[in-house]
Amino acid sequence: MLLSGLVYPTTDIRIYPFPGSLDPLFPKPQGLIENEWPPTQVRYLGIYLGQLGCKTILIEGHYMDRDYVDDVALFYSRSLRSYPNYCQRLHFFSEAFDQDAWHSLVINVASRGKAATFLQDSYLGFCVVKPLPGSPLGRTVLPTLGPVAQSGAQRSFGAVRPYQVHLAGFDLHVTGLVFQQQDQGVSACATTALWSAMHNVTKAEGLTVMTPAEITEAASRYALPTGRALPSEGLTIQQICEATRAAGLQPVLIPSVSLDHDRAQLLAYLSSGFAPVLALQPLSGTGVGHAVCAVGLKIDQVQPQTNPSLHFKDRATSVTGLYIHDDRLGPYAAAELVPWTADNGKVRTAVFIRWPDADIPVEQSYLQAIIVPVPSKLRMSLTRIRALAHGLVEAAAVLFPEFTDRIVFNCRYQLRNDYLPRAIEFGLSESGLYDLQCKTVLSRFVGLIEITNEEEPLFDILLDATETLANPSALGIVRRQGLPAKYLPDLKNIALQLAARMIV
Repeated sequence: MLLSGLVYPTTDIRIYPFPGSLDPLFPKPQGLIENEWPPTQVRYLGIYLGQLGCKTILIEGHYMDRDYVDDVALFYSRSLRSYPNYCQRLHFFSEAFDQDAWHSLVINVASRGKAATFLQDSYLGFCVVKPLPGSPLGRTVLPTLGPVAQSGAQRSFGAVRPYQVHLAGFDLHVTGLVFQQQDQGVSACATTALWSAMHNVTKAEGLTVMTPAEITEAASRYALPTGRALPSEGLTIQQICEATRAAGLQPVLIPSVSLDHDRAQLLAYLSSGFAPVLALQPLSGTGVGHAVCAVGLKIDQVQPQTNPSLHFKDRATSVTGLYIHDDRLGPYAAAELVPWTADNGKVRTAVFIRWPDADIPVEQSYLQAIIVPVPSKLRMSLTRIRALAHGLVEAAAVLFPEFTDRIVFNCRYQLRNDYLPRAIEFGLSESGLYDLQCKTVLSRFVGLIEITNEEEPLFDILLDATETLANPSALGIVRRQGLPAKYLPDLKNIALQLAARMIV
């Protein structure tokens, strides 16, 4: 019988109480499944949702996901098996409600506003479920855990952004960074790590967010060390850089040097809002490399200066760990940064990745390199900015003797339009505030050197982030409320030396 017409799909929304695990929602598929079931990522996600306080799961039966549709068009549509082009989408809520309550929320027009508030206040994000037997977890966005870790250290997530969600006529939002499981068809670990890393910066720059399929195609256009692009067997560092440029961004490639160097770079870029891709190699020396996306930092106390010739502290010494998207585990996985002596006697940076409910690391690796996708106009590297800061902060420690050995510095980028609104809290004079807001020309991103004592800010140095390494330019020195008036002449001398505008 010939096909007589096209049948449009139907859908439904179902409500389930969260059973404490996602395993019941992922029955083992028929056919050959070589790995354990349910996948590690599904088990991890269930644990993480329990930590978030999930109580209800809402399931959309038919959902069109751009990333998955692109994968189907490029790869899966050419398979013998008839892969559907649609997914399911799971939504998670911290409040309990059932199917009848959901029905009332949707149809009760008079209390629509209250319904929207109820759903938004309890919304914990979503997970796209792809019809791929071995890799079902697609685009997933969940919020981060609270600001304080169990150890008392602070959690800081600089690379997250808001995502808007449309559900049955309701507009919801969740703040996080997108995650997904690699499928080893159009994406392997480096592709998914880069996809997560670019999600924040491309959105902020008004660029189209590339799908995993587009990233793999761009990465393999000119270099194919494994012989073929699809199925994807992973990307080299060179291919990660190539795909980043294809997205309209620039890759900052930072080889791992030492723990002090590496955590300084991670603090600088993550606090600037950029998510680095970490290239890892197993400590054992055997096995293939891996790539993850760093999303946040674990921050503890700033450590004392160990060099007796220096009289300041480095904010980067407070970094003890990371929170990463590891496609082989899950989103916001905890990772420690520790020094590790290699077989050749060199002390390298090791990354220990942990389960959310266990103390034993599930993976131990060397950090090989850090690759950061950044906007094209960010030409002044944070390595160069930190080098400039060292001399300036030591000069401040000498000029302001009451703060000697208590001065702390930090370096990062900040958007001009984010820095200027903060200035109303700096304690500037009326003329100083007007000077900064209306008379000082700043680049879109400024290179920011923050000089503080152990309690409050002393002054900021604003650098032109569009300049080259050989031509650093200070645009302004901004006095903060912690600097006593008696030191203003010394601060003015620093401004004169840098040919920078003095703003007090």
